[in-house]
Amino acid sequence: MARSYRSAACETSKSLIPLLLIILVVAAASTVARSAWVGDYASNHGCGETVAAELCDPGEPAANRACSDACHYNGCRGGRCVLLLYLGDSDGGGGGIRRGCHCRR
Repeated sequence: MARSYRSAACETSKSLIPLLLIILVVAAASTVARSAWVGDYASNHGCGETVAAELCDPGEPAANRACSDACHYNGCRGGRCVLLLYLGDSDGGGGGIRRGCHCRR
């Protein structure tokens, strides 16, 4: 009787291993994606300013957390990813949409 109990416990723990591996891989991937551009983040800007950051995607929660963290490191109250609209120069170039991180005051 004890043997079947031990066998059931082993089967339960074996079925949890793939789930734990998936959770570990997802957590590692989000950490890498989050830190991919924070390390290159410009720290010489002030609160209330927007800094160009091409990997900052307003629709991506991990990128918004990374932007907020980078702003906190800079002494601000957090931040969020934004889209920046650049108007064309007088000579006809330079317009378009770019991404940035806006730090709160």
